[in-house]
Amino acid sequence: MTRRSRFESRSDVLRNYLEKLPREKRSRAAIGRAGHRDVDECSNRRHASSVRESLPALSDACPLPLATPEEVSSTSFYDTFLHQRLRRRRPPFNPTMILHWLWKHADPTADGGDVYRTLLVFLAVIVAVRLLQMFREVRSLPPGPWGFPVIGYLPFLKGDAHLHFKELAKKYGSMFSTKLGNQLIVVLSDYKTIREAFRREEFTGRPHTEFSSILGGYGIINSDGKLWKDQRKFLHERLRQFGIKCVGTGKEHMETRIMNRCEMAEFFQETVDTHRTTFDPSNIRDLIDTYLLEIQRAKEEGRDEQLFEGKDHDRQIQQIIGDLFSAGMETIKTTLQWSVVFMLHHPEVAKAVQEELDEVVGRKRLPKLEDLAYLPYTESTLLEVLRRSSIVPLGTTHAATRDVYLNGFKIPKNTQVVPLLHAVHMDPTLWDEPERFQPTRFLSAEGKVTKPEFFLPFGVGRRMCLGDVLARMELFLFFSSLLHVFHLEVPQGEPLPSLKGNAGVTVTPDPCKVRLVSRPMEVEMDFLSESQTLRNVGT
Repeated sequence: MTRRSRFESRSDVLRNYLEKLPREKRSRAAIGRAGHRDVDECSNRRHASSVRESLPALSDACPLPLATPEEVSSTSFYDTFLHQRLRRRRPPFNPTMILHWLWKHADPTADGGDVYRTLLVFLAVIVAVRLLQMFREVRSLPPGPWGFPVIGYLPFLKGDAHLHFKELAKKYGSMFSTKLGNQLIVVLSDYKTIREAFRREEFTGRPHTEFSSILGGYGIINSDGKLWKDQRKFLHERLRQFGIKCVGTGKEHMETRIMNRCEMAEFFQETVDTHRTTFDPSNIRDLIDTYLLEIQRAKEEGRDEQLFEGKDHDRQIQQIIGDLFSAGMETIKTTLQWSVVFMLHHPEVAKAVQEELDEVVGRKRLPKLEDLAYLPYTESTLLEVLRRSSIVPLGTTHAATRDVYLNGFKIPKNTQVVPLLHAVHMDPTLWDEPERFQPTRFLSAEGKVTKPEFFLPFGVGRRMCLGDVLARMELFLFFSSLLHVFHLEVPQGEPLPSLKGNAGVTVTPDPCKVRLVSRPMEVEMDFLSESQTLRNVGT
């Protein structure tokens, strides 16, 4: 029987019952049922008393609001009463209610075994209720593998996580859930689902981990909410303003001490202090100066406390620099390593890139950013390296900022959402022979570079990599200069490097040896002479 049919049958029974009452009492009951809140308190008491006298069962079952006789008919009273009755919420379940009932009905004259049996029954009921609650919660989640309490699926997670998740996606679908420890995660392996999720505000959060708590919400990678939005907008404008100016072909060396995190923070603070002592508002040199200018303006306008949501200004600048430095350094370094590995495996591709460089750039200089538009094969080769390597196979983990539904499944608040970019880049339904290294897949029939929407090396959505343009420029300059100056060869007696890689935060190639053979240049470079001794260089 449907809810509506039950409502109608109950309405008929109640109507027949009330029609047997005297007219005066029925009118009072109607008055007591459907009134307005603005009736004075004395009137409320009077009508409530009338209802209790005339219809005790009805008034006890449901406390009734009141109305004037002109505003309600007996028909509206029946319908309103049953509608409100059906909408009454059940009180939340409290396990102590069961214990109280069991204890109340236990025989006090019996031996101690009766008490223990009562407690055992109580515990059994609690476990059963908890399992029922968990079952209801799981039913609303995306399907996925089961795990143990507390540790979840961790004992079954073997090998590289992105490859293991890829196999799970084949079994459970492109959207599945599991628990790693006590943390619920949802893995997305379909590019349409990833795009749909990460364009939404509800998935812009960051997981609350021990590492993020140490950082205290500073920076941009691990921040969220209003601070993240403000920093993203600020950096988006400034990075595009300074990006091209900051990229060059000169050699810049960094002391090895910055590889240590503590010394790194000290180095960043020294950099900020140096910029502050030489700061000139009329001559903004780089990103740090733009932050110093913003701080100065905030102080002048009296919004110093609101800037960075009250966080320490120097620490915020240090963390922003650290985020950009670490993310950019790791991405560029790893991608260049993979580019060397793929060129060793595909010397015909390296030769084609060198021929294009010779034709466009010539042998008298190194490539410049202005040459990029005239080097489509070189650019497409880099894009294929990014696709094939997928150096961040699990993307950047997001978190749901509130309970939300995606593709019909519930994603609870604080659930970690993982985009499986490796699966997207190796999807045979999207790419022709995805395992094959083929730069021409990014070239149109006219020879122009085309990037399909499912090409996601820098992420997707609101939290995609801010420095994607800058990263592509740096990759182009390093890669094109390397192949323009050197032939890459495998040393005699050495095997080809493996294409499997080592998965961590990024997937890096195995260490290998590379023989760099200089290509003749018409001018002598400051870092290369024709008499240079050839030697093996590790990637």
